[in-house]
Amino acid sequence: MAQKKYDIFISYRRDGGAQYARILQLMLIQRGYSVFLDYDELRDGNFNDKIRAAVIEAPVFMIVMSENALVRCVNEDDWVREEISLAIKENKHIIPVNPDNKFNGVPDGLPENIKTALLQNQYSEVNFGQALGVTVEMMINDRLVPSLGKRDTQQHYDSSYDAAMETLRKADQHNKFIKHLGLTAAIVIILLVFATCSYLLLNQRQKDSRAENKELLASKRAELEKQYSSYNLYLDKNLSLQQMQTIEDILEKMVVVKPDALWMSQFECTVDQWYGIMGGGYDQSMSGMPMTNVSYGEICFYIIKLNRLLNGVEFSLPSAEEWEYAAHGGAYHETTLYVGGDDVDKVAWYKDNSGNRAHRSDGQQGKLPNILDLYDMSGNVGEFCNTAFVSDTSNTLYTVCGGGFRSDASEVTASSKVGIDVNAKDDAVGFRLIAIKK
Repeated sequence: MAQKKYDIFISYRRDGGAQYARILQLMLIQRGYSVFLDYDELRDGNFNDKIRAAVIEAPVFMIVMSENALVRCVNEDDWVREEISLAIKENKHIIPVNPDNKFNGVPDGLPENIKTALLQNQYSEVNFGQALGVTVEMMINDRLVPSLGKRDTQQHYDSSYDAAMETLRKADQHNKFIKHLGLTAAIVIILLVFATCSYLLLNQRQKDSRAENKELLASKRAELEKQYSSYNLYLDKNLSLQQMQTIEDILEKMVVVKPDALWMSQFECTVDQWYGIMGGGYDQSMSGMPMTNVSYGEICFYIIKLNRLLNGVEFSLPSAEEWEYAAHGGAYHETTLYVGGDDVDKVAWYKDNSGNRAHRSDGQQGKLPNILDLYDMSGNVGEFCNTAFVSDTSNTLYTVCGGGFRSDASEVTASSKVGIDVNAKDDAVGFRLIAIKK
């Protein structure tokens, strides 16, 4: 007959009995017996199949009767109770062990078969002190040898509680080291596998993303070229999505000044339109604000870069003459003092109502446009024109039309013009684009 894997199953209550059970297991193993102790098992949920198999397999069922060990056995789902019940059912040799005479009795409410099994079996008194080895030997000779036989004792075995505890300490330290070593190796392997998988996945995602992005850009480019076919628009194939969205925003806000010849932006060029072409980060809360603090040269560079991204239409700054023509309503020849009307407060942000700051250029700030639907040509920010300003200074000046938020009412008329140095930057000066069909 094949030898059984376990000779003894040790049942115990974790609260107060775990240390007794571990020492008892050590002493028995050192004396040649194979012992099952579920020290590393978690005792919750359904009765563990591994525990059930071990109870059935081991001929001897040893229960550590520590203080209050049986109190919770009145509960039907208690694991210790289930272990005892299974041992009784399988007709195991039950050996109750009373460590240091601390067992305080069988409580009321236990099933009769458990009471009988525990009370009719003699308790083995084991002293967990200097007499540990002696009392264990007595238990082995009296209770185990008759049913399991005598076993060969290991060359080294512990005879006292202190010696047994030192052996357990060394074993725990060794097991902890091995566990940490194994855990470290497992983590390294997992990290390597994860890094490899992540790299491959990221690489594939990047390929997929590039393909999807390429397809998206091509679709967006075709859509824009069709939508603005009246401009004979052709977009560069290397445009980013942000650049296309900015170009779409710019084109969407152009209004006709001269049919099929000249278009002008409804609004002053905004911060988001600037960075959408130039790139770089900016404060998103400023996205709808006029782009200011840029010199004439920087504006020209912006326009050059914008024009390189498309064909069919050419953007530029208006000349002072074109600006004033649009301000007066083009062919409608509006004769109002300010762009959009004669009441400055209805059409312009200027010194008396601006709060000394620029306002969003989006048509939603309560000011009226002119007949061509052009906003903020009077006030808000002055607008660079592509026309030199004649003065008696030696500096190169360019014309700024319309006045700004710091200007007096007399300086924001439809005909207001001032000169500004070509290199100057001002927080009250921006610009407005025109588009000419090539």
